Amino acid sequence: MIREDFHIHTNFCDGKNTPREMVEAALEKGFTDLGFSGHGDFGFCEPGFGMSDQILEKYKETIQELREEYKGKIRLYTGIELDCLGPVQKADYAIGSTHCIEKNGEYIEVDYTPEVLEEGVKRLWQGDWYAMTRDYFELEASVYRRTGCTWVGHFDLVAKFNEKGGYFDENCDAYREPALAAMKELNDQGLPFEINTGAMSRGLKSVPYPSAFLLRELKAMGGRILINSDSHSARHIGFGFEQARKIAWDCGFRTRLILAPDGGFREVLL
Repeated sequence: MIREDFHIHTNFCDGKNTPREMVEAALEKGFTDLGFSGHGDFGFCEPGFGMSDQILEKYKETIQELREEYKGKIRLYTGIELDCLGPVQKADYAIGSTHCIEKNGEYIEVDYTPEVLEEGVKRLWQGDWYAMTRDYFELEASVYRRTGCTWVGHFDLVAKFNEKGGYFDENCDAYREPALAAMKELNDQGLPFEINTGAMSRGLKSVPYPSAFLLRELKAMGGRILINSDSHSARHIGFGFEQARKIAWDCGFRTRLILAPDGGFREVLL
């Protein structure tokens, strides 16, 4: 059983629960390790979203207090989720993600709503979904250079609203080639990739990120994985972990990474 989760959000950003409520929920589920990863300042794209530097300091103080209070019961970690185009803010670890693309001086969020994405692709890419996904993956390839992140978050987030292939074919070369080029570049830089069940808990996807095809390719590249929930509520901590574990196994992985209390990663069996 997987009893560690290092990608969760609280009411310090867009989560529904307080950090304490998340810790209590994790304990009830039998978790041994919990990593907070509030969104960094996203004001460049969506004013007021994410943690300003002032909020970030309060966030760090709160988690440190909880770490001391719950010592011996659960290991707590202070992380941050940085956007590829956003400012670089510091925490004990950072998840590098691409939530939006800059095109013609505008920022388009790929995971906000289907309507926003459809309108953006129609207006800025003249309806060419493959041109948009190419731009997404070319930007995603730069996430480590831009953020110095510890691992890659929801690598193919651009497919969030494409569960039934209504926008683009994830099996065609026009989609896969830039995705694989980005994956290879990030893997060559030593970055692990998370298997992320967040869209599953929101009812938007039946499988986690990245897709099984991309996970098999990652395994062939010698890549490494974590399994995280991207939970925005206490009830979704650890959501879909058994399904994610099985998919990872079927794609050839036999181990996964977890954070080590003294820094870095530990490799554990799936």
